[in-house]
Parts: sequence; structure tokens; C-alpha cells
Amino acid sequence: MKHRILLPALLALAASAAALADGGKPNFNKNVEFAEEGPWQEGDYQLPAYPAAPQWINVNLDNLQKNRIAVDAGSLSVGQDGVVRFILDVVSPGGVSNLSVEGIQCKNRAYRAYAFGDNVGKRWIRSTRAEWRTIPLEDRLRRELRAALCPDGAAPRDAGEALASLRKNG
Repeated sequence: MKHRILLPALLALAASAAALADGGKPNFNKNVEFAEEGPWQEGDYQLPAYPAAPQWINVNLDNLQKNRIAVDAGSLSVGQDGVVRFILDVVSPGGVSNLSVEGIQCKNRAYRAYAFGDNVGKRWIRSTRAEWRTIPLEDRLRRELRAALCPDGAAPRDAGEALASLRKNG
């Protein structure tokens, strides 16, 4: 029993002694230079044109979902800021289409709705609450979209990789 406690303590002591062996100075590899990462900043983004001929890719959540959910492949983009942006269409069982332009921060598990579609005027109406929000546990749609668009929880390299991931996982 004493060995279970003593062994980790001795290993920690040996590691700290090795770190202090150089006169107490931290031992850094001077051959590698890392740029300090500042706070995340969103890049510039312009709303896409209202979809005239969208290329919908269905997103299947489960058999209990009554709405049809799809992402326009032509609108899919990945910014330098690590945000995957797209046009989303949620169609109710009665056939009412609800379009939105959204973005997902893969790394931070956050989303933002930039604008909503006016199906009559064929235009975008900017969101009045366009701030980034953490994807809540009960928001199954955005959790599934993040899982489908962000392989391994990281932003894809480009729109092609996001599209392939969506087709595979959506």
C-alpha cells in the first residue's frame, strides 16, 4: 500500500529535480519558436446570394425528426477564422421552408445565425441577435451539424473537406 503512494511521489520529485538541475532556470528548446495565440477574432464575412438553384444535402438526425433538414452545398465555406458557414433549410411537415445563414465554430462548439430567409421577397433579413452562442445540449440540430461538418471537432481545411464530411456523416 505504501508503494502506491511512495512511487508517484518519488517520480514527481525526480521530475522536479531534473527541471531545476540547470540552476533553477526553465529548460526550453530554443530551436522552436511558437507564435502566441491571441483571442479568437471572427473574419470578415459577406452573406451569400439568396439561393436560386440550391444543391441541398439532407442531414438525418433520427427517425423521430419530422422536419426535413438540408445544407446547401454551394454555400458551404470554411473561413481563415475556423468557422464553417452555410445556408440551412429546415422544412416543416407542412412544407414550410425556413432558410437561414449560419456559422459553426468547430473548436469552441459555438454557432451564430447571420440572417434568415424571406421566401416571398427572396432576400436575407439580418439577425438582430447575431452573437456567437455555445451550442446547448438540447439543440440536437446544431450538435449534429457540428459533428457532421467538423471532423474530430476541428475545422475542416476547406469547403471540399467540409462537404465530404457532411456527405459521409450527415
